[in-house]
Amino acid sequence: MMDRSRQLRKDRRERERLAMEGRNSIAGAMEGGSRGMIKVIRLSGEALYINFFQVQCLESIPETKIKMMNGDYYLVKDSVDSIIERVKEFINNCITFQK
Repeated sequence: MMDRSRQLRKDRRERERLAMEGRNSIAGAMEGGSRGMIKVIRLSGEALYINFFQVQCLESIPETKIKMMNGDYYLVKDSVDSIIERVKEFINNCITFQK
């Protein structure tokens, strides 16, 4: 009986610790755990992780063109709106407000 309750307390502390890390960690906010990166899908179907701090602009032609600060660009299947939503979600998860 004592061992079971001890195990339950240990499991609860572990869940609380993981929840706090997910709330306070930048990596907890992103797919794949990459810091500062968001996942987009290329036209060929390959996954591509981009650092959105390096994105210069997004252009919506039939596909989405992502132009980077170094002049490179990528054509992806994801819409501009979905990319912007992922960036907003990331930024909102970086900032926590305490009551």
